[in-house]
Parts: sequence; structure tokens; C-alpha cells
Amino acid sequence: MGHAEFSRDVMANEPNASLSERLAAYLAQLPPPAVVKLASGLEREKLRGTAGLPYATILSGLRPLLAAFRGVRPGMADPVRRFCQPFEDLLSDEQTIDRQRGRIARRVIEPMWMWLETELLPDALPDLAGRIIDHTLKNDRIALDAAVSVLHASAAGAIEAALDEARRDATRRREIEAQLGGETGIEDARAIAAVLSIAPAMLKLQSILPKAVADFDEGQVNLVKELYEDARESSVEAALYVPFVAMARLAESWQILRLARKVAHYRNDMLISRSELAVLGELLLADLDRIARSAEGKRPGHADLDKLLEDVRRFARMSKGFTAEIDLRRHGEWGQRLLGARARLSAALSQEMARFETDLPRALPLHQIGQYGRGGPLRPDLSNAPDPARTARMGTCLRFIRGLAPICDAVGAQSHCNSIRGQITTYLNIYEDRLLDEMRTASGSARMNAEAFIEIAAGFREALGEDRLADVLRRRAGVALQAAS
Repeated sequence: MGHAEFSRDVMANEPNASLSERLAAYLAQLPPPAVVKLASGLEREKLRGTAGLPYATILSGLRPLLAAFRGVRPGMADPVRRFCQPFEDLLSDEQTIDRQRGRIARRVIEPMWMWLETELLPDALPDLAGRIIDHTLKNDRIALDAAVSVLHASAAGAIEAALDEARRDATRRREIEAQLGGETGIEDARAIAAVLSIAPAMLKLQSILPKAVADFDEGQVNLVKELYEDARESSVEAALYVPFVAMARLAESWQILRLARKVAHYRNDMLISRSELAVLGELLLADLDRIARSAEGKRPGHADLDKLLEDVRRFARMSKGFTAEIDLRRHGEWGQRLLGARARLSAALSQEMARFETDLPRALPLHQIGQYGRGGPLRPDLSNAPDPARTARMGTCLRFIRGLAPICDAVGAQSHCNSIRGQITTYLNIYEDRLLDEMRTASGSARMNAEAFIEIAAGFREALGEDRLADVLRRRAGVALQAAS
């Protein structure tokens, strides 16, 4: 795509939106190969000094998409990207980040680079950046690696010196906070300096441990252990970022406990929780607690059930993995925290599912007939067509129950899940039988509504994973319609 064509497409998309919003909407439509190709082309032209495109704006819109890219990303990295490479796995795009170890806000990069460029390394940084660009364009790998190594070491030393000064001088600290975005900016700067101080180890780690590792096997654990122990000889504090980056590269974060076991030489939670890598277990427990708190904070009936199910599945995998890798004592600190998070999540799920049995009659309504009051017989209400919103809501609820069933025991919700599903099944059985009876005599709009409700009931069966019962219902409906003809 040419420059002019790209610009026209961006400007034509949502003319009333801001440029960044239109850009994000446009980029979200691109397939991953196109995103990589576009980023690579922009990076190449930017390094060459080609004018005519807002590189910073476009590349900032691409970065969240590129962050999910697996494998080595092609393209010509500019000096800022080279600067960030050792800690790129730790970057987060979230606007608010719990101040946990091993996370760095992506938004700090631009002010951090400006701080280095204008104050900390005003002479060295422009020269280093120019060398990196020149070596990149010439494809001189040896010279490029040497220049990048100097950049990492120089930046680490300059940031550490500035932060040391800020510890002694409150005025200086306030100045740095203003430049980097407050206290969290200083924390991010401290983490960046620590990672850059062991940049060779971090780059080696990235080369031996690909992204989204499905199984953190014994060989990989040993390699990461060696890198950690080597880095530890230089700095105990900085060495912790080796397992943090390794953890970020695992498809299942709980597998990092294999490294904690290997370093501590124990499986027992009491001993590991007192070891130098206890922070890894603490991070996992904090993640479990965040999932439980998030579920607790949702008003029943207002949660995004697809997102909630995704979180519950993640909680189940993490808690199972945690207990598989570490021998947890039920009354130990870690065991109690895990059980506490599970109990809170279970309570939140129970409250959410309690609404399902009231949502179902709204989607498939029954009403009483005759002069018998509340004890009168019930029959399907065919006076109105199905409500699409209620139907969609109930379908989501049933898919949630189906998805929760295989993991409900792992989150302590088995009893309530089984109870709710039993109540729903009983209601569906009654509704379907009585709806089929109604179809034999219904006519006009009532018959049309009955056919629509049959299809909805069959869809609900499918949402529960009961495809055979859905097929049976449709066949029974066909027989009832023939009898009514």
C-alpha cells in the first residue's frame, strides 16, 4: 500500500473521530501478516529519514498488535526499540497497573527516552542512536550489537545514578516524577535500569526461550537457572528479572514454579515461600486474588459472562498448576491464600448463576390458566413473539454453565453449578412438553410464536451441549405440526 492510499484510508474511516481513534480502527482490521509488513516498511523508511508520514503516531498504533506477535519479528528496529528489547516482555498497555514486580508501563518509554536524550545522556545518546541506525541500514551485525550493548550499559548507569540522587534529594525526586509520570514512573525507571544492567543475560534468555512456551521443560528450566545464577553474581535485585521475563514467555505462568523448585531444591511451600524466588509464588497468588476480586466486584446479572468464563478457566488452570508443582499445606500461608481466593470466586459465581433460573422463564415464559390462582396449571405464553434480548442473554448463561462444568470443582462451584443446571433442565423438560401440546392446537400468530420458541428451546439445548436432545425436540415439533394440519 502506498503512502497516499494509506493516508486516504485512515482519514476516511470515522471522520468525526480523532486521528488516533481512526488509526486504531483501521489497524484492527488488518491481518497479522499485513501488520508486520506495514511496521517493517515504516521502520525501514523511518531509519532512512524518509519524510511524509507521522511515524510515531502510526507505529504507536501498531505496537499493541505487534506485542501479540509470536516469534522473531522482522523489520528494522530503531534505537528506541533496541533500547526496549531487554524488557519488552514486561511491558503492559494497561492504563492502571497494580504495582507488582515484573511489570513496566509501556507509556513510560517515550518520557524515559526523552529524559535520557535531553538530560541524562545529551551527548552520548544522539551519537549512539546515529550509530545504531547506520549499522542497521548497512546490516553490520557485529557493529550493531556493540553499539546496542553500549546503549544498554550507558542508559542503565545514567538512570541508576539519577535515581540514587533522587533518594537523597526530595526536590530532585519531584523533578523526576514530573518527567516520568509520578511515583509509578520512578518505579518503572528503577525496573528498566535493573533489566538494562543485565541486558546480555536478558537477550540470551529471549534467544533460548521463545514466546508462548507450552511446556517449560527440564532443559529450558536448567538454562534459565544458569542465566539467573550468573546474573545473581552481579546483582541479586536485577537477577530477579530473569525469571520475570521467563514467566512472561510461558503460555501457562504457573510453570515458572518449576524454576523456583529447581533453585530452592524443595517442593514444600513453607521452604519455597522463604526462598529467594518466593516472589514468583506471590505473583501467582496475587493474580488468583485479582481474578477473585474482579468477579466479586461485578453485580450479578451485569457481568460479561464470556470474559468471566475466560477468567475462571485461567483461575482453574493456575490453581491446579500451583498445587501440582508445589506441595501446599492446607493451613500454610500459601494454602490459605489459595483457598481464600477460591472461596471468594465460588461465592461470586454462585451469586451470578442464581439469576439464571429467573432469566430462563423470561426467555421461555409460562403463564397460569384457569381459576386456580397460583396453583393453577401452566402453559407456554404464546401471546407475544420471543424477546431477542432475553433469548441472547439466556443463551450466554447456558454456554457459561456448559463451559464451567468441566472446571467447577477446581473453583469450588460444583454443587451450585450442578444444582442450577438441574433446575434449568427440569424447566426445559416441562416447557418443551407443554409447548408441544400447544402446537397441536395453536393457529395464526400463536402457532408462529410456538415454532419460534421451539427453535429457541432447541438452541438452549445446544448451548448446554445437548445436541441430541435438540434434534429430538425438533423432530417432535415436526410431528406436532403435522398433527395440527
